[in-house]
Amino acid sequence: MTLPNDPSNRSPKGDHNRRLALGMDPDDFALKAGVTPEALHEYEATSPDHDFDITVANLVGAALERLEANPPASQKVSNR
Repeated sequence: MTLPNDPSNRSPKGDHNRRLALGMDPDDFALKAGVTPEALHEYEATSPDHDFDITVANLVGAALERLEANPPASQKVSNR
């Protein structure tokens, strides 16, 4: 289950920062999330006062949680 539960409450800039902390290239992350690199870029570049694609937000959130639970070797931030 992704947090927040309602994907419309996600923070695209926050998710962007979480991806960066994993040390993942946008193309690699998009593949793991099941979205196109273009859709990921559009989502992560969304301003706080603009709408974003809820489906992309849900897929990105789920991928972030999966990858943070089992971090790739590229992760730059230690959660220990």
